[in-house]
Amino acid sequence: MCEGHPAPRIRGDQTWQARAACAVAAEAMKDPDLFFPGTLADEQRLHLAKGICSSCAVREACLEAALECGDAAGIRGGLTEEERRAIRHRFELRCDPVRVAAALAGRDVYLTQPERQELIRWAAESRTSIPQLARVLKVSEAHVKKLLRQERRANARSRASSAAQATCEVTSV
Repeated sequence: MCEGHPAPRIRGDQTWQARAACAVAAEAMKDPDLFFPGTLADEQRLHLAKGICSSCAVREACLEAALECGDAAGIRGGLTEEERRAIRHRFELRCDPVRVAAALAGRDVYLTQPERQELIRWAAESRTSIPQLARVLKVSEAHVKKLLRQERRANARSRASSAAQATCEVTSV
């Protein structure tokens, strides 16, 4: 997609798991519950699991998958349940234009609400076809028409507000 920016993971793609450090770590083979410490008393196991994650080539994909599906169990992407809970809100506010462009190009990627809104804005500006947008958003064409109407109204209000503000500034001088 962009230089230095990996292509967004396709929704439901779990192929990264085969490359995960936890899939081949001897410690995880001996203790299948290593990544699911029960209490804070398991501090040593927790550090061992996080140590394995820290060297993992697919740690970001693992964390993203956990955040996308709301996985609240165990250590994923190097973070505990509590640590993931703390960043979940920020994750849901993400608006990555690379992901929006990938979705608009037909890739089945997870989009946060701000990314979905940005996709609708881009689609309205670029006159993306309604059937294409319905496929990308996984909604009916009727719903897409409603979303596009709302976007056009919001743009019209924004332009009217900007024009009124400019008029006020000119008359107050």
